[in-house]
Amino acid sequence: MPVNTQVINQRQLSWLVGSLLIGGGLLSIQHDLVRISHMDIWFVYLLPTVYILFISYVFAQLSMRLPGKHLFEINFILFGRWFGMLANMILLIHLWFILLRDLRMFGKFIGTLLLPNTPEEMLVLLLVVMLMFYGRTSAEVISRVNDLFFPVFFALTLMLPFLLSNEMSFHLLQPVLTTSPKQLGYAGLLSVGWYGDIIVAGAFLHMIWNSSQIHSALRHGSLMATALLSLFLLMEVSVLGPNIPGNLIYPSYSLVQHIQITDFLDRMDLLILSIWFPIIVGKMIFIYLAFLIGITSLIRQRDYTLINSPVSLFLLLTTILAFKSTPEVFSFGNYSSPVLVLSYQPVLLAAMLLLMRRFPKRSPERHAEGSSGKSQGHDRDGMSKGGNRHPGKQLGSRLDAISGRTWLRAGNVLLALGFVFVGAGLIFSRNYAVIGKLAGFGYALVLALLLFVTHMEMRKAKDLAARSSPHSAQTS
Repeated sequence: MPVNTQVINQRQLSWLVGSLLIGGGLLSIQHDLVRISHMDIWFVYLLPTVYILFISYVFAQLSMRLPGKHLFEINFILFGRWFGMLANMILLIHLWFILLRDLRMFGKFIGTLLLPNTPEEMLVLLLVVMLMFYGRTSAEVISRVNDLFFPVFFALTLMLPFLLSNEMSFHLLQPVLTTSPKQLGYAGLLSVGWYGDIIVAGAFLHMIWNSSQIHSALRHGSLMATALLSLFLLMEVSVLGPNIPGNLIYPSYSLVQHIQITDFLDRMDLLILSIWFPIIVGKMIFIYLAFLIGITSLIRQRDYTLINSPVSLFLLLTTILAFKSTPEVFSFGNYSSPVLVLSYQPVLLAAMLLLMRRFPKRSPERHAEGSSGKSQGHDRDGMSKGGNRHPGKQLGSRLDAISGRTWLRAGNVLLALGFVFVGAGLIFSRNYAVIGKLAGFGYALVLALLLFVTHMEMRKAKDLAARSSPHSAQTS
């Protein structure tokens, strides 16, 4: 594949990353997080978000120095034949475990709530057949399917406070930030295990040629996931209380069951499940495609259609034989995932940062960014080049005049400010309850601003890509 070939654009990648991270957080780990952090559960995703941003930085640097290569090929280049194969085998084992976990968990979810009389083996078989079907395609197909459902899911999640306004009680959230920092840290480490699935995105680095687009897409997608999952946890505590969600297997589903719009729309959970299903399945397909790409990289190929059928049958057999009971599935997914992620990913990423310095930066982005000021159509006063003022567009022109690097720094400052709010709340809220409330409000405001800032960062990355290679950068 040529370097400047872009199979998916940055918006599609960011939405895929959002589905990848949200898909696991909806079904499995939330009840364990509530047991640990209680009413402060909606702060736990701050720590894994930092880990995601570190991975996005590493991927952007790798793409800048080794364009047109995905993570498995980069391992061979950086570590050599044998050590590169060892690194790829570790990644493939991790992806295999992720697929086992997700297939079995989603099969149990369907069998428990929707099809209780259907054997679980048949449900897993249907999921594997679907993986086999999409294994004959590329990431472009699943990204287009995700384009249809992720905006609906995003809008529906933002509407939850309005749909559940008659069930909410903010007194259940108080006192804010009185959980011990140790418990909040433990919950954050558990979340890192699920956020570590972001390593899957490395298998698709070759599908976007511009490193700034990869960086901004991963940042925006991860922060969208953090904001939506935090909103889900906030709603669970404000509707169900700080104790009941910890005793439920699927607290998110129990939450949407409380939606009642008049007397004839009291089963909104079925409509919402129809939106959740493609999001979660899309996540599994995305991981499965990365798994196929990793296997074919061992033989230095990119065409994975020939191994699609045997790999899917292998997944079916191992998924059915891997677990004996439901507690085993949840224990493996919630408590083994952090061990798997932290046992190799930090070391692997640090080694990549050191070894990739041997390769020069090949991206034309710096030249394009340096000349970006000369190609602006509007000045700081909202005037066009011809001198005519555009009413109502002054704010937009001023935002467009801000560079992508400035938006990046603003996002980092906001993230640091989120840590300041949480830290101040943990220190002072036990004695001054109003500080905890202000810290919670500030944290929510930081998440909202981060969504806007990373979106603007994506826009600037898109403009930068269009200037550096206008014929190959696709619109998003």
